[in-house]
Amino acid sequence: MFFLVVRKSLFLLLLLMALVACGEKGPVDNGAAAAALPERTTNVKVQGVTLGDVQDTILLPGTVEAWEDILLSAELAGPVRWIGPAEGDSVVAGEAILRIDPDTQRANYERSVAEVELQRKKFERYEVMIAQQLISQQEYDNVVYDYRRAQADLEVERLNLAKSTLKSPVSGVLDRLLVDRGEYVSPGTALATVVQIDRLKVLVAVPERNVRFFKAGDRVTVRYASIDGEDGPSREGKIEHLAYQADALTRTYRAEIALDNPHRQLRPGMIVRVEFFRRTLTQVVTVPLYAVVERDGVTYVYIENNGMAHQRKVTTGLVVDDQVVILDGISRGERLIVKGQQLISDGDRVVVTDD
Repeated sequence: MFFLVVRKSLFLLLLLMALVACGEKGPVDNGAAAAALPERTTNVKVQGVTLGDVQDTILLPGTVEAWEDILLSAELAGPVRWIGPAEGDSVVAGEAILRIDPDTQRANYERSVAEVELQRKKFERYEVMIAQQLISQQEYDNVVYDYRRAQADLEVERLNLAKSTLKSPVSGVLDRLLVDRGEYVSPGTALATVVQIDRLKVLVAVPERNVRFFKAGDRVTVRYASIDGEDGPSREGKIEHLAYQADALTRTYRAEIALDNPHRQLRPGMIVRVEFFRRTLTQVVTVPLYAVVERDGVTYVYIENNGMAHQRKVTTGLVVDDQVVILDGISRGERLIVKGQQLISDGDRVVVTDD
């Protein structure tokens, strides 16, 4: 029992000494502990702000049409006796496509040729007779009339013979044949469609706010829009006409663009993308679009100066590809943070890892 009391007394004595020692050291200095921790920094990349010229362009969709899309119709009645080229064949201007009862038309023409020859000889005889006063003036006038009428009839038959052969008025492709051989047609019957596709026209609806930048004769870039979303090869076109009157519904202006198509890669009905040049902005500040940060509806960039990030409110303008024009907020020569800007705030310490 005695030993238990002694051990308990020693334990209490040691506890009391420990409490006294803690009191002599005083409270812990929290400020000193915080100062001992390293300050947080963020690795960033920067680029110098420069001035440069920017090409202001817009990209608009357009529809391809044939330069000439001609529906050919019959000009006289008769059966179709001959058809030359097939659908899809190339034709040149003046090439025969089909013939309508050519034998009958040629026979009528030759008959008129004989009649003119007969009337010509009669007219020559009467000219001699009228000079010798062997016939009356009335008889002579009747012969002159018959001769001229025969000549007019011959011209009519010549035209009918020409109309019996349907010819392509332009060089292009015979896109459709609308009749078969042996079919009887009447004047006005649609016979064939010829399209000119070595040269095309692209129709574009230009918005009202942009029409002031363009005029007839301007060059544009036309890109073939493929189904996978990637634009195909580009080619140059020219504005042939820009409408002066806006469409009543869309308030857009119709631009007609001439485009060469020597290899026939484009076809009427396709959709293309047309790049129009509006103007050149000279000596403006442009920055990568990804360097701009938007928070709570306000647009910022970050500038690095002496290892510290400074937030700048900016006014943006034209966007060209992956660059945006900065109208106000930063100046040439400043160091723009282009990587890591999403991880920092105004006044943060930064470390530049790559200029």
